[in-house]
Amino acid sequence: MKAHRVSFFVFIALIIAAVVVFGLFFGVGYDNMVGKYNSPEHTGTLIVFMYIMAAICILATVLGALGNTIDSLGGPKGVNITGVPDRAVSIVSVVILVGIMVGSWAMASDEPLRLANGSYFSDAALLKVSDLFCYSLYALLAVAALALVVNLSGIFKK
Repeated sequence: MKAHRVSFFVFIALIIAAVVVFGLFFGVGYDNMVGKYNSPEHTGTLIVFMYIMAAICILATVLGALGNTIDSLGGPKGVNITGVPDRAVSIVSVVILVGIMVGSWAMASDEPLRLANGSYFSDAALLKVSDLFCYSLYALLAVAALALVVNLSGIFKK
């Protein structure tokens, strides 16, 4: 099976999983009392799903960059038939990802968080990881938007 067909089926499976999880989150009910507030029953499911999706994105980025780098080692000066320098793009992608993750970890706070019922959540590791994912999501979204603008501008086209 060709890589684009595998990619298509994985994409469809992830879309279906997202629809199911968001359907559970919004449609099942709000009987989970947290203090005087009512929260959806599947909030935990949604959070775990988001962590899994973030891990899949990071893993796909690293594996894709490694695969492109390995594939381009035998080619003429790291340039494929489309004229895109695979090795350079892969290395820059990994550097950007690692830089964003390290920067996000450095900015993340481990200050205890006050919950709706008045108690405090004080697990420092989980607080830092949550901030890491939030900050890295914002930064990667900005990088993707910038890359889209640069691509559409045609600066690097021959």
